[in-house]
Amino acid sequence: PPPMDVAIRETTIIMQAINNKIAVVTWGRGGGRGYGRGGRWRNDDREQNSSSGQSTPLAELVTNVKSSYEASQTNAAINDAKTTKGDKRRHIALLFLTIDDLPHEHVWKEWLKSCSSNNKIDESTTKSSEEDNLSSSMMRLQWAMIDLMEEALRIGSTGESTNFAKYLSTPGDDELLNNSVSTEGTKSTGQDIPPVDRFIFVSESCLPVTTMEETEMALFGPKNASDSSASLYDKSWVNARSTPNNGYSRQLQWDAIRADNIPPNYIWKADQWMVLTRRDAEAVATLPSQHLNGRQLWPAFRKCRARRAQVDDFSKGESCAGRIRRRRITYCDWSQSAKNPASFTSQDWMDVVLKARREGCLFARKFVLLSSLRDGEKKNAESANNDGVVSVDDWTTVVVKKQVG
Repeated sequence: PPPMDVAIRETTIIMQAINNKIAVVTWGRGGGRGYGRGGRWRNDDREQNSSSGQSTPLAELVTNVKSSYEASQTNAAINDAKTTKGDKRRHIALLFLTIDDLPHEHVWKEWLKSCSSNNKIDESTTKSSEEDNLSSSMMRLQWAMIDLMEEALRIGSTGESTNFAKYLSTPGDDELLNNSVSTEGTKSTGQDIPPVDRFIFVSESCLPVTTMEETEMALFGPKNASDSSASLYDKSWVNARSTPNNGYSRQLQWDAIRADNIPPNYIWKADQWMVLTRRDAEAVATLPSQHLNGRQLWPAFRKCRARRAQVDDFSKGESCAGRIRRRRITYCDWSQSAKNPASFTSQDWMDVVLKARREGCLFARKFVLLSSLRDGEKKNAESANNDGVVSVDDWTTVVVKKQVG
């Protein structure tokens, strides 16, 4: 595969919605060189520009919703601080691992808005005040998914900042860490923001096939559930397996891992699209310090493919079966027995949503631009005008209005 030598733009976005019960954090990650859309390698050496003061339309939307929420809750601030079990705010983090841009950003914006349709956006919010609530910086990821998760663990945390990355560093990382931003919490994490409860990994080819309310119910259960019922939902979703599914997998994802670093019986592989509870996310982040005396883990993977997705190896080592739902949160189609899953465009949208929801998935992939497909993969020219992009109307009609006939 091409080198994961990508420049990362990090934008922290906060939103609180659904009647004061959910706080959503979205971590947008843009990239430089890497795979092009549709999974094909592109090496055009394009430079990705980013600045610390830059904000995105999505950031502006989310900040407006947050400001509206804060204004409407001023009189109830004291009572909200003393929430009961049924009123406890639920906090999820969407962790985007991307190479290029987010082609369906408009759909994700609508997904965020769908949970706050009853909240009037404060039109008095200025662009400068929006930017004050955002923090943007340049980073070069070494461990990708783990980097994203560790940053999200700092959201709403009142404890001392921990530089988890030092336990996972590779030779030469010291200079990168010294040149990166501080690992302290971001400006947008006020005291009213609770710690993240669920860490959801998504990518630029993902789309939500459920509303925000449906996502909340699937991940947390009813708001006033008993302790025994609530415990049924307090689980990570990891579509994992403990044995290779082909020779390629055995050679490069099992045999390449040094047994003295990770015992073979602890090696599990999973889709990188997963959801972790806070308990499991913290276990992954602190595994080296808790069990390896701070020893670096990189030698265990120096010959292993899919370095960016090794959070599943760590999570299996720390999590017992009773805390894991072995199911996928993101639908994809491997029925063609190809090296990569099937690619979809807007003309496949309704069919994919029906299949994904039938399996109990919350998201679906792999949605790509029509122009990224080879000529033989292009089904027809019906969606050529919009390059195969799923529109907001398409998403709302099928997911929100449930019009699938």
